Order: sequence, then C-alpha cells, then structure tokens
Amino acid sequence: MKQIAIYGKGGIGKSTVAAHISAALANRGLKVMQVGCDPKHDSTRLLTCGRAVVTVLDYLQKTSPDQRQREDIIDVGYGGVWCVEAGGPKPGVGCAGRGILTTFDLIKKLGVMDSGLDVVIYDVLGDVVCGGFAVPLRYEYADEVYIVTSGEFMSLYAANNILKGVHNYDIQPRLGGLIFNHKGLAEEELRVQRFAAAVGLPICAVIPRSEDFAIAEQMACTLFQSSHSKLHSLFEDLAAQMAAEHQLYPAHPLDPEQLEELILNRYVMPSSKDIAYEDKASKLTPDAPAEKATTLLSLNVRRREPLHGCAFNGAVNVAIQVQDAVTIAHGPRSCAHASYQTITSAGRKSQFERGVSMPAHILPPLISSDLNEGRLIFGGISELRKRIIEVQACQPRAIFVVTTCPTGIIGDNLEEIMDLDDHHKTRLIALEADGNISGDYLQGMITAYVETARALIDPHITPAGELVNIIGEKTIASVTEPNLKIIKELLRQIGVGINCRFICQTTVGEIAGFKKAPLNLLAYDDYMGRLMRDHLGLNYGAEFYSRPFPRGFEETSRWLAEIAAFFGKSDLVNGIINAYEELYRLQIAGLRPALEGKRLMVVTYNHDIDWILEPALDLGMEVCLVGILNYSQDNHFRSRFKGQFPLIEPYPQDRRLEDVARLKPDIFLSNHALSAYDSGVFTDVIPLCPQVGFLSGVDLAQRWTQIFRHNINEGWKRDAALYRKYLA
Repeated sequence: MKQIAIYGKGGIGKSTVAAHISAALANRGLKVMQVGCDPKHDSTRLLTCGRAVVTVLDYLQKTSPDQRQREDIIDVGYGGVWCVEAGGPKPGVGCAGRGILTTFDLIKKLGVMDSGLDVVIYDVLGDVVCGGFAVPLRYEYADEVYIVTSGEFMSLYAANNILKGVHNYDIQPRLGGLIFNHKGLAEEELRVQRFAAAVGLPICAVIPRSEDFAIAEQMACTLFQSSHSKLHSLFEDLAAQMAAEHQLYPAHPLDPEQLEELILNRYVMPSSKDIAYEDKASKLTPDAPAEKATTLLSLNVRRREPLHGCAFNGAVNVAIQVQDAVTIAHGPRSCAHASYQTITSAGRKSQFERGVSMPAHILPPLISSDLNEGRLIFGGISELRKRIIEVQACQPRAIFVVTTCPTGIIGDNLEEIMDLDDHHKTRLIALEADGNISGDYLQGMITAYVETARALIDPHITPAGELVNIIGEKTIASVTEPNLKIIKELLRQIGVGINCRFICQTTVGEIAGFKKAPLNLLAYDDYMGRLMRDHLGLNYGAEFYSRPFPRGFEETSRWLAEIAAFFGKSDLVNGIINAYEELYRLQIAGLRPALEGKRLMVVTYNHDIDWILEPALDLGMEVCLVGILNYSQDNHFRSRFKGQFPLIEPYPQDRRLEDVARLKPDIFLSNHALSAYDSGVFTDVIPLCPQVGFLSGVDLAQRWTQIFRHNINEGWKRDAALYRKYLA
C-alpha cells in the first residue's frame, strides 16, 4: 500500500488536486481512499457529487466506543474511492490538530488500513503549524509528500514551511515534488521554477488556470465526469507518475531572507534579534531607568530552571483556601483528581498515623469541567459555562475557574465566561494557569493571589482598628495552624486581632475587607512573600511590618515590641518578653551540659536560620560550617551571626559527604536525612517551614539532647543493611 500526502496553503486548490489524483488512480483499477484533514471537511466533495460525508469527529461525539464501525465513517465516491473526512471544531475554538490525531487513531483501531487498499491520499492543510497536521510526517503514515503551490509569495512561503517541517523530522527522502497550480499571475511560472531549483525539487505537474474547474465545481464533480473537458489527462499523467516507482527527494528549505530575495528580488535586512546584545547595550546611557515590571513571575520562571511543580496545582491550592467558594478545574477529570490527591494527602497521612484530622480541607470544594476527548477537540467553553451555572445555583460567594494544560493548548478563552460574573451574589474569578505551560507551582500561586486580590479586595475601605492581615502562609505545611495559634496568642496579649489570612483558610468577606487592617504581616520573608508585599503595597496601599513571623527569642522579642509600638501598646510588652526570657534562659541552662562543645554542621535550603544558630551559640556549640543551597522559593540569605562561622553560599550538594568526613561534626543538620553516611555523625532534619515564637530554636535543641542521651544511631540504616544482606 502506498500512502501519499498532499500538502499546500489553504485555498491553493489542494483538495481539488487531491480529488482528481484519487479519481485518476481509481480509474487505473486501484483501490483508493482519500482522507480529508481539513476542519472544513470539503476535501472529498467532488468525489461524492457534493454529498456531505459524516466526519470522524462528529461520529466520535455521537457514537459510543462499542458501537463504532468502519463502514460508518466511509462514504464511497467516484470510481469506488473511499472518502473519509476528519472534520474539526469551529474556527477559533478547540484543537483541530488534536482532531487529526484522533481521526488517524480511529482509522487504525477500526482496521481501515488493513482492508486491501492500494493507495491512500491524505489531503492536509499546510499553512497551519500545529503538530496535528504533521501527523502524516511524524508517524510516517505517508510514503510520499507532494506540495501544491502557485507562484504567489505566500503560497511559496507555505511550501517552504512544509519543507521545514519535513526537514525537522529528520526522515528519509520522501518528497515527490511540487504541483504547480496556476493563478494567472505575471512571471508566475518563473518564480515557481526558481523556487523548485533552489530547494532541489521537480515540478511534477503544471495545472493551467481554466474555467473547466469552475464548471466541474458547480456540478460538484471531477473533470472525469465533465464530458467537455480534456484537462483530466493532466491528472492521469500525474497519477501514473505517482503509481510508478520513482525518485524521492530530501527537504532543503530556504531561510526567510533567501526566500524573499529569490521570489521578490529584494534584499532583507537582518532582524533586530540578530544584532549582538553588546551592541544594543552599548547604546544605553548608564542612567537609563529600568523598565517597570508588569508581570509577576516566580523565581523559578525568572531563572528558567526546570519547573518545580505545576502552575495549575499551585493556583488550585490557593483557591480552595477560600472556604465559601468553589473551584472548577477546567480540564480533564484526571487533572482535578491529581490535584485533589495532592491537597488531601497531608490530612489523610495525619489521620492514618495519628488518628487525628489536619485543620485543613480534607474534602476541598474542587470539581472538574470534565474536558473529554470531544470537548478537547471542539473546545470546552460551552460545557464550562453549563458547569458554572450549575455551581451558581448552590450560591457560593465565589467560583474560581483554573485552566489546565489541555485547555491552554487548545486556547479556551476564559473571557467568554466572564459575563457570568455576578458582583452581588457569586464572583467569578478566572485563573489562567494553563497547567505548567505558564510556569511552576509558585507561578500558579502568584496568579491566584493577584487575581483574587483584584476581584475581591474592596479598595474603598479605610484602615481602622487594632487588626492585622497575615500574608503568605504555607497552606500545605503541617506547622501552619500551630504557628497561627502561637502568633494569635502573642497578638492577643497586646490587644491585636487578625482580620484576614491572605490566602489561607479564609472567606470572601474577609478578603473583601482586607483593607480594614492598618498593618500586614508576612509569614515568610522569602521570594513569594516579598513579591506579595510589593504587589499589595503598590496596588492596594497595604502597609507591611518589615519582618516575617519570628523564630527564636531575640527575633520574637523585637517583632512583638515593634508591632506593639505600631498600635501604641508598648506598655504591655516588657512583662511578656521578661517572662519568656526567664523560660528561655532556664531551658538553655538545662541543655548546656549535653551540648556544650559539640560541633554542628548545617546544610539547608532555609535562608533564615538564626533561630537555629541563636540557641546553638548560646549553648556553647561550635558551628563548623553553614552551607546554603539554592532554593526556588528564596534567594536571600540573611543572618546577624555572619562572621562567627564558615559560610558557603551557594553550597554545592555533592560536597556534603566530603565535608562531613573532613569536619567530623557531632550533629549534621539538613532538610533531609544524610542516608549515604552510615556512622560517626548524628543527623537531624530542619523543617522547611519551622515553628515560630520565642522557644522555636530551643525546642529543636531539646531534640539533640535526646539523640545523645539515648545514643540513637538511626536504626533504620541498620535495618536497611540487614535487608540487603539477607533479603535483597
């Protein structure tokens, strides 16, 4: 069986050429099938005398898998040619390329290709760069490729792009040549000849401009059925060439500048991107102001690192924190399921291990728009609108719609649903995360923060009262709620309340009243926290306290004193701090005998570790090395103890074992256990999201004393060794 793909610019006459080739091959006694790969589904019209053919994609939508039959998608046309039309969505929606992939998949599953066919003709749109239209090349359906072109520049431009596609797939020579379809332009034949010579392809046929084609078109038939025309002999000759064994050619596309110079006889200046950056930079004055950034990007996206997580999941994790809202994952059901499993895993793990429930969403209000194969091809906006209306009937205060990779790829436009936004009952908030197309997990969170603030914060409220907002808590960290309890108690002691947690376990009303609080507190002074601080300050006039949630005695003392001063409550602070200082000193004295003189090595992603260094130095421990690892959520190491210990920043991960062996610390602190080092050092884990408050560092040091007191030698390592010895 020979498979031939006919490519060319839309409107170049490609379908007419393909239909006549199919008819000519059938007249030679060959069993032929023509597959139309254009969403207009008119490729086989001349073969069926204008009869509409059921498209494969319409058939898939209406027929269950167990009822699908080969005969249902095949219409027999002139000369017994099997006519198949892929079909596709309306212009501007869905994914026609995905429709081509689906069509080819169904043809294969129904065994059409195993039905004794001699020739298959694929009529493929060639000026669309979507990979779906390259299926005959990519999966090597087509043995030969022919390109229909005229002498118009854009037609030759499309032909050159098709050659680029063939070249990019790095496949064996399979180009049969060019089919020149006259448009009646001056010097048209000369341009096509120059192009053919430049790319090394023969012109297999020259089809003159003739009224015969218009007459046959009006009759909805081929020239073979139109008795007055003799032009069908052109296609008989072309079909004979294709049926016979002949030379095939590799693809040698031209550069855009070469193409324009060849066809238009003009020299093209290099584009600005070809000018060296050094040349452009030298033209800037030293005092030229930097352009103001208009897009908030995660650190990972800015550095163009491999993505850490999925933007869809990041956006969903923020959206489900609004307790009186519903989140719709616009995509396949599997996307919502994967996100649901991620969100609930911490709670389920806690229930399993401890018999208690995490104070977080165990059943988050997350549903799917259920984008299936058909909606993926034809666009999912209409079904999404139905789902939104269903949810609105339940009267949540807000509905978040979060896009996934598939909806981003097919280009579903969420602007088409925003007429459903009801400012008085249910706000509609579009979060265009597009899976991981737009970035990583943090980029999705940023999108959710920004769009939620824009939609819900009332900008007309005047700050008043002794209230604070909390910004940037880690919603998936197990320590988040215990930390809130500690912060809430510290604030309570100076008479300050919490207005809104942006965005963690909150409500639409609390976010709307965001500006009631005169002061805003960052939970973490990391990249995300600083980004939100700057955004909320610039766009909503939010005033921020300069320090994040405190860890350790000195940080907490200063944090509490300065917040109290902001609200005019300084007279309440001294007694609180003195009571905690007495407790801190008492605990340090109790721990010193076990830890004084011990050597401590720290390698961590945390960029703020003074809460660890403070008790270690107060206990008389020797900090022999601090190594700070690169971290996608932070890029700013700070310490008031700099100079009191060796510091490597950034720290190369592959040096850990070497440095442990060289420095011989008593305790190695990191964010995960040092599994490759079996003896000679005790290890402890630093949480990425540590405990807050006066005693956070002392509580960690208390754990170290237990390690030495009980001489814990990490028995799981011995268990692993025994397993390898006796069972592996």
